[in-house]
Amino acid sequence: MSNKKFITKGLLLTIIGFIVAFLPKIITYTMYGICIIIALFCVIEIIQGIASGDFGIIVPSVIGTALLIAAIIFLPDIVAFGIGFIGGIVITIMGISESVRALKAKYNIFGCIIGAVMLIVGCLCIFNPFGAGKIARILVGIVMILNGLFNLFVAHTIASRNESSSVIDVTGFTIDDK
Repeated sequence: MSNKKFITKGLLLTIIGFIVAFLPKIITYTMYGICIIIALFCVIEIIQGIASGDFGIIVPSVIGTALLIAAIIFLPDIVAFGIGFIGGIVITIMGISESVRALKAKYNIFGCIIGAVMLIVGCLCIFNPFGAGKIARILVGIVMILNGLFNLFVAHTIASRNESSSVIDVTGFTIDDK
């Protein structure tokens, strides 16, 4: 069994997880780089449109490109807000349903406590979605790192099993019947 796919997957997950969890500015700068490239192509398109006389096509193209660049620039904030806000709504609903279920089951104090904690956490996520998005980003990055390290461990295990193979070569072996 080859362990190359586990090594590749492990390295990629570990590196990307580290970037997501601890170096989010790299993602932001990458998005800005993409914006610069799109803007340069837009300038080239404007020059070509003016030179060829197709100025009527340029205006919608420039507007569309400007909207695309704005979306890319503000995308990290939109995603961070969405993760926190929508996650907060989901956690709040789960907290309410857990509390109701615990109250229906008499003397289920543990369920009431879990429901109340979920309700509080959900409300915190709703009213501070950027903080919740940052925590979610860090947790996702850490999970990616752990998954990558696990894949590297699997690759190491496969390599050690391949080295210490206990297969006996029986080519040319004969048994004497006496």
